[in-house]
Formats: sequence, C-alpha cells, structure tokens
Amino acid sequence: MKYFFPILMGIVILFGMGLTLTPYIADWFLPVSASNYQQAKPADARQAVADWFGVKPEDIKAAQAIRRRTNEGNTSWLMFEASREPVAQFVLNARLQQVNLDQTALQAIWLNNPPPMDWWQPVELKRETYFSGKTENRILSLVYNEEQQKGYLIVKAIETVNDKTKNSF
Repeated sequence: MKYFFPILMGIVILFGMGLTLTPYIADWFLPVSASNYQQAKPADARQAVADWFGVKPEDIKAAQAIRRRTNEGNTSWLMFEASREPVAQFVLNARLQQVNLDQTALQAIWLNNPPPMDWWQPVELKRETYFSGKTENRILSLVYNEEQQKGYLIVKAIETVNDKTKNSF
C-alpha cells in the first residue's frame, strides 16, 4: 500500500506527458500532405461559386473547388466559367480593387503554395490585372478573362474561435 500513491503519481505524470507530446508525434508521423485538402464535387463547386456571385448555379458553366484547412484558417481555390455580368457584379458588391498583376503578385498570390490540382492554372488567363479586397474576415483575390469567360478565385479566411462553424465554399 505504501507504493500505491507513488506508482499512481508516476502513471498520471507519464499519461500527461503522453497527451502533451501526442500532437508533436502525430505531426512527425503524419506530416502536412494532400490529406489536409478537401475537394468539392463539381455540383458543390458550382453552388459555391454561384453563392459567392449571388446567381443561380445554372449561370455557372463549370467549376472546380478545393479547400485546405489549417489551425490559422482555411484557403479555398475556385476555378469557374461564367459570363461577365455576375463577375462584374461580384467585384462591385465585394468592393474589390483592381491591382496590377506583376510577376511579384503573380508569384506571391497565385503561384505560392498552389493546390495540388491540375486545373489550377491562373497563368493561362494571361491577365495584367486582378481584383483584390477584404470582406468580413476573408481576403479575396480574383482573376478573370472576359474573352475566355473563365476565372480563378482565392478565398483566405482567418478563423477565430467563433468562426469554426463557417465554411468558405
């Protein structure tokens, strides 16, 4: 009986150390990979783009979407095909500013840490400007080619404790 409490204390200490080290061990065995990405089905992607633009899903010809969640927030990459009108209305409603798309901005915003998908090709639009802005706790970046009726949208959301239930697509 005199060894019961020292053994119990040792077990509790080891258990606490194990719980403390579990996230670090998990990161070591399971590094950040494509498993942190969640790809939307095409119908869900069309609905997400339609929701962003405030139109019916039928107004979006095609769409692809993928999201990556991290502890700091999440990033959504959306590719869409739509006519000019809903895109122009979205730019006005979100109060996005037109910004020069120089090589630095192209690399920093559009090509740095891209999603692991073949459809993510914003360079193919060959644009000299893009639209950028902030709404609520989201940073939006949009590049669109009117002739191709194709665009790419990046939504970076910074999550707070109260935002854990919100989705960006």
